[in-house]
Amino acid sequence: MVVYKTDRAVSEILEPTAVSPSTLSVRDASSGLLSRLRYADTAKLARFFWCLSILSIVIWSLIPSYSKGWDIAVYKNAVLSLRAGHDPYADAIAVQEAYQLNPRAYQPGVPIPFSYVYSPITLPVLRAVGALPFAVTGAIYWAVFFALILLGLWATMQLVQPSERGVFGMLAPFAIFFPGMLANDIFFSGNVAYLLYGLVFAAAVRGWRRGRWTLFYVAVLLAGCCKTPMLTLLAIPVFSARRQWLAAIATGAAGMASFLLQPVVWPQLFHHYLEAVELQFRFNRDFSSSPAGLITNALFFHVPYRITSAVSYLAYAVVIVAVLFALSRRYLAGRLTLEQFGPVLLLGTILLNPRIMEYDIAPITIPVALIVWRLAKRSRSTLQATIWMTAIFAAINYLAVRDHAGLTNPPWKLTAGCFLSLVFVAGCWELFQQSKAVDAEVKTHLEDVIEVAI
Repeated sequence: MVVYKTDRAVSEILEPTAVSPSTLSVRDASSGLLSRLRYADTAKLARFFWCLSILSIVIWSLIPSYSKGWDIAVYKNAVLSLRAGHDPYADAIAVQEAYQLNPRAYQPGVPIPFSYVYSPITLPVLRAVGALPFAVTGAIYWAVFFALILLGLWATMQLVQPSERGVFGMLAPFAIFFPGMLANDIFFSGNVAYLLYGLVFAAAVRGWRRGRWTLFYVAVLLAGCCKTPMLTLLAIPVFSARRQWLAAIATGAAGMASFLLQPVVWPQLFHHYLEAVELQFRFNRDFSSSPAGLITNALFFHVPYRITSAVSYLAYAVVIVAVLFALSRRYLAGRLTLEQFGPVLLLGTILLNPRIMEYDIAPITIPVALIVWRLAKRSRSTLQATIWMTAIFAAINYLAVRDHAGLTNPPWKLTAGCFLSLVFVAGCWELFQQSKAVDAEVKTHLEDVIEVAI
């Protein structure tokens, strides 16, 4: 039995034979010219679609929407509470409890009041923000917000293979409107998660290219201070780079320590923070699109939600970690490329988040679309793949907007959670098949080399 041990050996065996330019036929040259022309055409279309996307955002921003500025309003109310010397959690809890006692007192179309559910460690930042006029901070925030959305989109586009650049160059401008390929206007809510994912994914690209992960760990630690579940993003370097286990564990420990020390530093604030989180689940049943969230919501009136969420999350998280570990061994052995493994890794990492909201799905729209496209393209022409992709897109968006009647979970969240899970399973299966094909090809080449040598 022949065993190959290094990436270099594999690449040398599989390296195609060099062809002299003089041997290229006229047909080959014309084909290359046509390919360049097609790429130029798609580049022009991509620029046109970017202009169309920007125009759509401007027009959409002028149309009244229930979700527009939703999270910004929560942040603003917290700043106002701090300016008045109040506890932002206590103020928000009082408003939310008043709404639950008499929801008819609120005007139709006004968003349901939500509490500020970021831990007390974030309050010094809010105080600093509150020192400036809202017009200034608002302008700065939205500018940074859209800049980091573009940065995150650029980062995920690095996983596109050369043959896919034309297609995804045209799809990228519309990714912002379709989190996980599902129509949604969540980006207008202004949630800080968009900023955090932009920083983390850009730092991940730096880690993949240069092998330097310090900025990534800083970005994840910052994200974890705002949203503790985002510490699961530490799975990215663990499964895609060598010797990152200790650094990831240290960062995770620092993130958890920053959370666990808060009841000591701010005991009353932390107590009210936990109350606010409790209300988020008890009043609003906002358990997210994660598999654990969907199961918890479905069993809300039958089993205590803490038990359901913990048991269901552990049941599938262990499987996801095991599968990602197996695939990472193949990736680090050179049997998968980053472009192949990256989309599945990012999707699996998001699925490890116990509370997957729309703004957690939005940053992985390109990776999800890449997995679906590659599955649709398997043994099919580009036209057939486009038809399959369009059919899948239409089907999931139809399911996401269907009537709520008889459904325990909101249709968008249910569709998103099921779709992401199915795409992850299918993507993993495809990667295992590709790595097996590489193994078979390497074995064949090695046998040929040995036969010639003998």
